[in-house]
Amino acid sequence: MNPAKLFLICFLFSLCGMQESLAQKKSSGKHKSKIQAAQSEIKPPEKKVAVSGTVTQTFPYCGGARPTKEVMDAISQSKPYSGKKFHVIKGETNTASHKIILSFTTDSAGNFSFQLPAGTYSILLDEQVAAPDSKKYTSQFVKMDEACFKDWWAKPYYLLEVPAATTNTNIKGLNFEFHHRCFLQNDIPCLQYDGPLPP
Repeated sequence: MNPAKLFLICFLFSLCGMQESLAQKKSSGKHKSKIQAAQSEIKPPEKKVAVSGTVTQTFPYCGGARPTKEVMDAISQSKPYSGKKFHVIKGETNTASHKIILSFTTDSAGNFSFQLPAGTYSILLDEQVAAPDSKKYTSQFVKMDEACFKDWWAKPYYLLEVPAATTNTNIKGLNFEFHHRCFLQNDIPCLQYDGPLPP
């Protein structure tokens, strides 16, 4: 074969090989960029802060035979509030469009615990979840102050600021205490009892 023709054939084969290699590299680069883009869209899970505390309750003297000092002292002492349910929403105000992030209930010792990422949250009582409806809580002798009820419903029971998670940011020792009132079954301060009293 003519050396010139042989050189030309080898040159053409070499050129084709280079083009194929460049095409493969370009395709590989696009593939890598797609993977990198997909990886950048996957956000790492948010670090959460542990929140814990206790709920207590006190009971009043509601008439009848006057108890002894020992009994009165025992009545006035704070006791664990077991089975008390709360709900958590984002933000500082309760609205009809709120979205409950989590709910928690106290154990037999009145303790609770849960975890949240950094942010501002509101803790609601069970009575603040549904839209305010005084008919659910009133009766012949139990009346509701409507204006008070609407204001109370919109204001969260407790505002919780959760800092960014670090090794020492757990929130401990929260204490929610409820002072019960005579002849009322709910923890709504806008209720009033207007009925007969014990002799």
